[in-house]
Amino acid sequence: MLTFNPKRMISLRELEKPHSTLVKAGISPATATNLLNYHNTRITLDHVEKICVMLYCTPNDLFEWRPDKNATLPQTHPLFSLQRTQKISNIREMLKDMPVEKLSELENFVANLKNE
Repeated sequence: MLTFNPKRMISLRELEKPHSTLVKAGISPATATNLLNYHNTRITLDHVEKICVMLYCTPNDLFEWRPDKNATLPQTHPLFSLQRTQKISNIREMLKDMPVEKLSELENFVANLKNE
């Protein structure tokens, strides 16, 4: 089943007020509530674009796919790239107890990643 899951990217971007952020991006309060509570079965491309701009991501980052029990797709099917099996850790929590000397290494590493 293909689902729209903006909460994953909102969590990764560590937005503290996702509802108000969606509203500021131009999404109505009712639609923002529905999106955050998985109550939407339809979403407009306009909303997807606004959320992608806001979260600096692609549409693929907002969708998640879980194969149905009776799915007969080959493992090479492109939908498998939308499976979210890996949990991404909270970076802030990881940094809390990191030695200070390692923080500069991390900063350099992240800067290199951004420049690639």
